[in-house]
Amino acid sequence: MNSTDPPPGTRMVRRAGRALSAPLDALRGAALGVRHAYRLYHPPNSRVGRTPENKGLATRRMHITTTRDAVTLDAWAVPGDGPHTVVICHGMERSKSSVLGHIEMLHRAGHNVVAYDMRNHGESSGDRRYGSMARRYTSDLRDVLRAVAADPELGGGRLAVLGFSFSAWPALYVLRDPGVAVSAVVADSGPMYEIGTGLGAFATLRRGSLPERLRRAAAFVPYRFVFRTVALHMLAIKDWPPELPGVTTRLMFVAGAQDPVVGADQVRRVAESYPGSGFWASQHAMHMNALRFDRHEYTERVLDFLAAAFAEGTPAAASEDGTGPYGKRTADTDGPSPPERRRMPATSGKEATAHD
Repeated sequence: MNSTDPPPGTRMVRRAGRALSAPLDALRGAALGVRHAYRLYHPPNSRVGRTPENKGLATRRMHITTTRDAVTLDAWAVPGDGPHTVVICHGMERSKSSVLGHIEMLHRAGHNVVAYDMRNHGESSGDRRYGSMARRYTSDLRDVLRAVAADPELGGGRLAVLGFSFSAWPALYVLRDPGVAVSAVVADSGPMYEIGTGLGAFATLRRGSLPERLRRAAAFVPYRFVFRTVALHMLAIKDWPPELPGVTTRLMFVAGAQDPVVGADQVRRVAESYPGSGFWASQHAMHMNALRFDRHEYTERVLDFLAAAFAEGTPAAASEDGTGPYGKRTADTDGPSPPERRRMPATSGKEATAHD
């Protein structure tokens, strides 16, 4: 026995203490999992910092009242030189300040830009809702798009959506609303195909920030399970990926090859649900930072994609063959092929929990 080792009796007492405390640690972990799942949709610290004015961009405020439950959404409108508008949705637990670089990129390309704080984030008002969060965020995006379309300064051209991570989900769901006309959607760092698996990975990334006692397996395993289960229940997604029959909106998916939150393969699998959509994995990017790590290629790909989508004009009538808007090609790393104005086929409906 090493002279520094505790005596056998002490080791036995410690093991017994850990065994006796394990049930209590499990309860603590589970309780924290519930709390953190709720805070995922109601974060306490998504404060707005820098504004477009810090970058010398003329900005006006917009306030949109949601039709679902009268939540007030705060937005920046940054007018550009052209007629078309891109609406930006930030990622979870962030605010519209997190997309300043993208606002500047799109503005320099001549586009109008509207970036808004999601409900419970930034300067938007909040709710205390527990369920149907996917429907709430989708309805909010629809309200923003309708407000932009009705705005005299912003509504003269066509609309596109740039959604990050979580916001890529409502960016797809909103396309099922016949009252919303969107020419293009760029989904950056999302959405994930296996939602439960992605939420579990998100919980794992938080392990290092938990109290030391709750990092142990006895507490962390129930924490991760409860976090994932409750977060999925609150999201309440019933059809994933969403079926988009007849939708002619152009789709582009961007992933970070180094992303520890939403793996590139998760995003690729969603892209493959929509034959003809574009997919690109930024080789140096992690989560939501492809513009930072692959600035030139990101800018070129996104702006070229938007220019092609905006140039198409009013979508033509859907063809009868049910092929995708870009023919029968599936997503690839070279972006979308030239548009052929065909109909996007329906995909098979899948429950989110079916992929856990």
